[in-house]
Amino acid sequence: MDWNEKKKKLAKTLYDMKAIKFGEFTLVSGKTSPYYIDLRVVPSYPEAYDYITDLYVDKIKEELTPNGNEVLVGVPTAGVPLASLIAYKMKTPMAYIRKKAKDHGTSKRVEGIIKPDQKIIVIEDLITSGKSIIGTVNDLREAGFESKEVVLLVDRLQGGPEKMKQEGVTVRPIMTVLEVVNALEEDGIIPAEQAKTIRDYVEAEQ
Repeated sequence: MDWNEKKKKLAKTLYDMKAIKFGEFTLVSGKTSPYYIDLRVVPSYPEAYDYITDLYVDKIKEELTPNGNEVLVGVPTAGVPLASLIAYKMKTPMAYIRKKAKDHGTSKRVEGIIKPDQKIIVIEDLITSGKSIIGTVNDLREAGFESKEVVLLVDRLQGGPEKMKQEGVTVRPIMTVLEVVNALEEDGIIPAEQAKTIRDYVEAEQ
């Protein structure tokens, strides 16, 4: 299956498990959006969870050519279960960042072992502004580690990857929201008018 077919299957998978919804939604920023993506539901659907993490594995192998000296770091919270299964499939070490340091024991933020010479690949579900990813990258820097690669499922096309580039980090999305919408429209799953509404919204937000 080539990437075009993989993306078409991904779009339908997201729609079928209601990980992407259409309507009018209020975002954390207070702005309204004609669609909403919630990838935290993915682990609740075993077949989708398996397929989606396979896509991450394919993306990492094709674009980052792992040599066995990598460690995956999941962005809390949605990136952690994704990173867990991806790491298992790749037989690669995994770590994650606590949202808040423990108030007992070692009080560390980074859970897991990261060796100084390892290449750190950050795993996230989607990107809007990039705020949560920047937080993870900065937490790693505070702990003495540098990561320059992020792999994620969906880019909302609202400037996140560009902001990350300014931080010296490359974002590698598997799919953009417009690719999702176009695939759903082509398959007759959503009407052309709805697809146009989202395209107009994305263009206005760029």
